[in-house]
Amino acid sequence: MNTRQRIQLCGILGLACSLIIFARLFVLQTIQHKEFTAKAQKRVYTQTKADTLRGQILDKNGVVLAKSLRTYAVAVSKKNVNDKEALFKALTQTLDVPKDKLNKLWREKKNFFYVKKKVSPIDYEKLEEILNSQKITGVELEREYTRLYPYEDIAKDMIGATNSKNRGLSGLELMFDKELSQEAPSQKVKRSRWGGIIYDKSLERELSIADIYLTIDSLAQYRVESILKKYGEKYQVKNAIAIVQDPKTGYILAAASYPSVDGHALPFQYTYEPGSTFKTIGAASALDNGSIKPNSSYFMENNKWNVSGIIIKDHQEKPWLTISEILEVSSNIGAGKITSDLGAKTLYSYFKKFGFGVKTNVGFLGESAGILRDYSAWRPIDTAKAGYGYTVSVSPVQLVSAYSVFANGGTLMQAHLIDKITYPDGRVEQIAKPNAIRKVLKKETTEQVNKWLENVVNKGTGKPAKVKGYRVAGKTGTTEKFNASGKYEKSSHIASFCGFVPASNPEWTILVILDEPRSADRALFGSTSAHIFSEIASYLLAMKGIQPDGEDL
Repeated sequence: MNTRQRIQLCGILGLACSLIIFARLFVLQTIQHKEFTAKAQKRVYTQTKADTLRGQILDKNGVVLAKSLRTYAVAVSKKNVNDKEALFKALTQTLDVPKDKLNKLWREKKNFFYVKKKVSPIDYEKLEEILNSQKITGVELEREYTRLYPYEDIAKDMIGATNSKNRGLSGLELMFDKELSQEAPSQKVKRSRWGGIIYDKSLERELSIADIYLTIDSLAQYRVESILKKYGEKYQVKNAIAIVQDPKTGYILAAASYPSVDGHALPFQYTYEPGSTFKTIGAASALDNGSIKPNSSYFMENNKWNVSGIIIKDHQEKPWLTISEILEVSSNIGAGKITSDLGAKTLYSYFKKFGFGVKTNVGFLGESAGILRDYSAWRPIDTAKAGYGYTVSVSPVQLVSAYSVFANGGTLMQAHLIDKITYPDGRVEQIAKPNAIRKVLKKETTEQVNKWLENVVNKGTGKPAKVKGYRVAGKTGTTEKFNASGKYEKSSHIASFCGFVPASNPEWTILVILDEPRSADRALFGSTSAHIFSEIASYLLAMKGIQPDGEDL
């Protein structure tokens, strides 16, 4: 082969090589471009999605009761780990995760596993610094949100809880889940060489989540819960309930349950026969209707009153009692005679006016409507027993709203727990507004009833409800509970007190209920509830600086 032929051969071979390289580049850059780009991006980018972000729940003064806190999840991808021992040491030091646990996860998981979730920002930064400085790979750090309750258990029975996905599980968290939460969008983010995720702020969207404001005052709520817990433990109660309402607006200032369970707010969900606190309702209805007068009196039937063959017993020393005395000593015969004279149909109509038998729509899931049978199904004994709080079941929020009728001059106000909802764009949905549902009693009726209720506290069973320097009006109540066989159990009781303070110009209506208190003396049950009322009222009066209106300064 001569020189010319060799040159031609080299040229052909060079051209062939160039064509092969060109063809390969063409395939890589054109035909397989998407495939290789996807592989490259997979090594650099990853899809991530933060937990659901939630808005805040706040009290009437803007005190935060529930909020979302930025936290992080730490995970390991085994195939990307370059130094297992160094990695385990870093995780143990910064996250306080035992090495035994890490070894167990490493053995059991095929590749990917979470080491710890809800890691604080401080621990996250410490770990990321070690990973970067020691060039440890295989760790994935993801952003998430943790639900935080700054004051721990305060109002937890109303606020409720969220699940592991940060969605509402119970209580207000569930009721307003749609307003409080929004799914965070999935984002394509860069992964650093050491496993950390680099978030691109330009990819973040503004999430439209709302904040929920309650009518609750967190200071009052804390104090009411503390007092309720103290006496709940002392008397080993099954349940204890307290609710505080502004009688002029219907707003709920505090609502407590003991024991407290997430999402189970007994002030709105509990149903019970109110007992002697209902005697006020019957007497007020009869006075307003005109079937009794302020100075009316009733014969006590020698403490045994026969109603259609059923004997109602009493324990009174005097043969005749005035209406005020009937309430002061809590006479069942007297209360039963008042409602019997009023009549089933009229009594039922007043019960409906007071709001019994229907939900108050206070703004809480699972609110009870109570039980109020139509008067057409009542027997004479039912009409009599309704006068002292049997055959009728109510919720605490219904009863406290009914007593607010006496406190505000005769009007049933809409009860409110939710104040407002605020949105990121500045919109405010005002929910709580003073709303008069209906006029229940004439003003002069409430003025007379309030005198009777002051006498109960000054001279009768409600003496423990007294607050030094202030006039107090209210009524005690003790009810026997049904047992498993459907009969009233004489050893199982519900004790309560409902009233308002200061009586001259009421600021708050307060109801206290003790479910199955343990005490040797049944007569002390109503007194204990009255004493708890006094303790709550004393705190509220001092908190707001209300001027005394009483004479015992």
